[in-house]
Amino acid sequence: MRVGFVVSAFVCLAGSAVAQSSDDRVIPGSVTEAAPRSVSEITLEAGQLVTLTTASADGLDTILTLVGPDGQTLAENDDREPGILTSQIIHMATTSGRYMAVVTGYGGATGDYELTVRDGVDFGLSWESSVIQEQVVSLNARRTSERFPVDLSADDILVTTTFALTEDLDTTLTLLDDAGTVLAQNDDRGDGSLNSQLVFQPDAAGRFFVEVGTYGGSGTGDLMLSLALDPNADVPFDFTTIEREPFARHEGTLDNRQSEYTFEIDLAAGQTLLAVADATSGDLDPVLRLVGADGYPVALNDDRGDGSLNSAIAFTAPQAGRYTLELQRYRSGESSGEFVLELSHVDASVVDTLQGLLENRVTLSGPELTIETEDFRVHYTLEGVDASSTAYAQSVGEALQEMLDVQVSRIGWAEPIRGDDGRYRAYVADADGSMGVTYPVQIVFDNVNTTDVHEASAARTVFVIDNDFVGMGKEAPVHALMRATATHEFNHVVQFGYDSEEGLDWLYEATASWTETTTVGGDQDATDYVATDFDAPEICWTTSESGFDYSQWTLLQSMADSYGEGIVVDIWENSVELDGFETLAATLETVGTTIPDVIQRWRAQNFALAYDLAPLFNSTVRVHHTLDSERGWMAKGGLEQLGANYITVGLDGRYQFSVRGDDGLELLALAQNGDEVLVIPLGRGGSVDTRAYEHVALMVFNRTMPEAPGVCSDVGYSIDVAPAGGALAAPAYSFSAEHFTPPT
Repeated sequence: MRVGFVVSAFVCLAGSAVAQSSDDRVIPGSVTEAAPRSVSEITLEAGQLVTLTTASADGLDTILTLVGPDGQTLAENDDREPGILTSQIIHMATTSGRYMAVVTGYGGATGDYELTVRDGVDFGLSWESSVIQEQVVSLNARRTSERFPVDLSADDILVTTTFALTEDLDTTLTLLDDAGTVLAQNDDRGDGSLNSQLVFQPDAAGRFFVEVGTYGGSGTGDLMLSLALDPNADVPFDFTTIEREPFARHEGTLDNRQSEYTFEIDLAAGQTLLAVADATSGDLDPVLRLVGADGYPVALNDDRGDGSLNSAIAFTAPQAGRYTLELQRYRSGESSGEFVLELSHVDASVVDTLQGLLENRVTLSGPELTIETEDFRVHYTLEGVDASSTAYAQSVGEALQEMLDVQVSRIGWAEPIRGDDGRYRAYVADADGSMGVTYPVQIVFDNVNTTDVHEASAARTVFVIDNDFVGMGKEAPVHALMRATATHEFNHVVQFGYDSEEGLDWLYEATASWTETTTVGGDQDATDYVATDFDAPEICWTTSESGFDYSQWTLLQSMADSYGEGIVVDIWENSVELDGFETLAATLETVGTTIPDVIQRWRAQNFALAYDLAPLFNSTVRVHHTLDSERGWMAKGGLEQLGANYITVGLDGRYQFSVRGDDGLELLALAQNGDEVLVIPLGRGGSVDTRAYEHVALMVFNRTMPEAPGVCSDVGYSIDVAPAGGALAAPAYSFSAEHFTPPT
């Protein structure tokens, strides 16, 4: 995320956590019912950059607000990232004075917290790092770049990072040796921002130069530059060290206009191809796929294991033939930018080299220990940041063993792909601010456990479960969080056994979150995510905005309520041969419905809170307006495809409600009648007698399908209100009102 020089923004850099130093100021505080706003004063000088971060041993879900000396709100943050309930703000002061950091509890929550105030930006360095230099660099038309010398020994690991202080500043980093030879370059570090990062370890001691600039040399503004030595940083594999015989080089741009390139390649029997795709601008996340003459893929790679989003494949042809190399964007997403694709002939050993990068992408901070169960090998350590205990690792193995049985035997998922030893590989480690993470480490294409199906992109995985869940703002005990994470991450393992490249990207996290609710009972953590969607129901289903895929597990539950749990498995079975919206549409066709109809029902069910787990939800759907007069209402925009607006009706009588606007818009009345919530379709307009119900709301639903998953736009509309004398609209269906609470 970008941070403006004048306008504050909240960010969480990939893999970072605000590590305390002796200069950090830690301010304890409490949010109570008597004092729901906890205020800390902070004195800042003009030009000072500061990072504010909350932490809570009580699991308090904080909201952090920064107020300037003039009393104006400068920035606000709820969750630093999805699933992490603590808050973070990074701000550069434009004026000197006293600022206020205000902490409240989400939804009226109370508890103790600590506010850490740190000068500068957290660059994701480890506790053992040492900073060489941190300074603000100003670039303009006359000074388009600046070089900084740095002397390194052969044992040093240099981490150099930029953080843009001027909005939209696209930084670049170049590392050169003393002779001016370029050793490494980076544009975007791959965390969704325009910031840059290089990690480098020299072969020998010497003087090197770090050059900071902007993409295209045309950017102007300020940035923070950090040069540091970090013995714990992961040094990326240097692909330039591979001996090769280049035979082709291609350059181009992947974006919405050109989303795929194909290249024909002739290979002799036993000849090994190395294809390396590097993004050179933008946020491009390239994917390489090699397809044989029969149209079936033989090699596939997304992230090549060097810490970047770039791709590389090595493939040895079993027989002579013509192959097709496809260059695409990850899961047909919205990333874009320029690329360089290099094709070379290499020794067959390079195949094992690249596979080793993927296999070893998880490294522990101390001596590696293992615990084996019937079906799992759990890797853990007793030392360093990844430290846990043998008892904890044993409990992880037991939980995973239970989850395998529940997910495969009870729910009916296909058994996923095992390692060569017949087990699934799990790690207990610091998951870098997440509760867990799953990595595909080998595309095997066909899952041998599904004898009646030939998958095209099934993958074997390894996965990580966090070692302590500290600093995540979670109230649940560690054992409960571990069980929730174990079933969540193992479901990703299951998913990759079907399709590691499903274009309906929403499906991955939504399914894993839903699986928590169906497998671990009270230990589930998915209800913590609901608020993201409930607070913004106008946002498009499949939006690319962070966190919505987690929170929208309720859509799968809504479908399971109507058609049984097996429909979720059916979706994944269809993902093998279909992609994107077709995956879900084909599944719903078998039960006689469509995507817009299912989404409409789900939006109404959310309003009614008609879920068994609703008492644990941390939000009700947000009401956008209250109709309390016959003047009606106009929404100038904001309602995206398959999103909904909820409008409380504060009128008493028989009224005609009509919607004007885009052809895809429709109205529904949601009315509480005793122990049920009625859903009354009004189409473009219809009549309701509000006196017959305890509570009435309108739902404006945009049933237009997005152009593609994640590609969303919005529309405006107006609501007309008039007294009615004709027939009243009839309910189509209802939900239980057992957990219904009128939303606000």
